[in-house]
Amino acid sequence: MKTYFLPKNFRKELKRVWGISLLGRKKEVIKKYEKLIGENNFQKIITVGDYCSLNLKSDVKIFDGKIKRKKIKKVLSFSLSCKNPAGTIQKEVWPIIKKAIRNNQNVFVQGEEDLLVIPSVLLAKNNSAVVYGFPKNGICLIKVSSRIKKDFKELLKKFRSL
Repeated sequence: MKTYFLPKNFRKELKRVWGISLLGRKKEVIKKYEKLIGENNFQKIITVGDYCSLNLKSDVKIFDGKIKRKKIKKVLSFSLSCKNPAGTIQKEVWPIIKKAIRNNQNVFVQGEEDLLVIPSVLLAKNNSAVVYGFPKNGICLIKVSSRIKKDFKELLKKFRSL
């Protein structure tokens, strides 16, 4: 695996909704989420980000102890950790996320976890769900499929890599 660097001119592209958006106030979002989870028999659910990891049921939680760049008091328990500076996907995070998904473990990220939605989708089995926060709006749920994996592989080609 490689380390990927997000080009500055590409940030807007990543801010768009990937998957299904569940919008509204916290209680509404949680209710919509639980309904969607109930309707789909997801093999595995992975939450990326502290807001999602703290508030939603999932098998794997990937978080950095911050919400909107501010440290939070309650940090979830975790058994794996990695370093991932903002704007990157470090090559070291790939095997850690793979292990977390395989063993249903939580991952604490020193740095920033935002871009780790990409390796989470690429490493998860089809019919898994990867859920991430959509600040000030709600959350997005990506149903992992061959199609979305293909899109994410194309996306990675736009990153600079080492």
